[in-house]
Amino acid sequence: SHPGRIGVAVVTAGPGVTNTVTAVKNAQMAESPLLLIGGAAASLQKGRGALQDIDQLSLFKTLCKTCVSVRAVRDIVPTIRKAIATAQSGTPGPVFVELPIDVLYPFHVVQKEIGGTKTARGLQGKVVQWYLQNYVRNLFAGAWEPRDVSPLPVKVPLATQDEVG
Repeated sequence: SHPGRIGVAVVTAGPGVTNTVTAVKNAQMAESPLLLIGGAAASLQKGRGALQDIDQLSLFKTLCKTCVSVRAVRDIVPTIRKAIATAQSGTPGPVFVELPIDVLYPFHVVQKEIGGTKTARGLQGKVVQWYLQNYVRNLFAGAWEPRDVSPLPVKVPLATQDEVG
């Protein structure tokens, strides 16, 4: 293994993610740094029987050094940077980052998709409309601000004289 190098796999939600379990376990046992990025059902549809919606984070809790789900577009870069640092520091190993489908699509697509109906009737309709529009706004808030993409320092723990017998 090369210091500063990391394996990366990007897979689709559901079966794509579950099919990596054996490989991720191998990476854990081999102490190999690995970033697994998996798709996921839209945050709003979690637990509602959406296509390929399974609790992927629980699946990797015991296999990965960290398991995180990105909640907003602006968090994608910092979350992935932190995950890579975690995978490479201390005892190297796999990390899992889940990217729900709604943080991957362009703003206008998501807005159209979950923006509710244009003809919201009555108070309840207006509340639902407001909630969905607010949700989309928060999802993309700060999404276009520049991000730090410089490489992160890798911390490799070295043994002290006392530890080396």
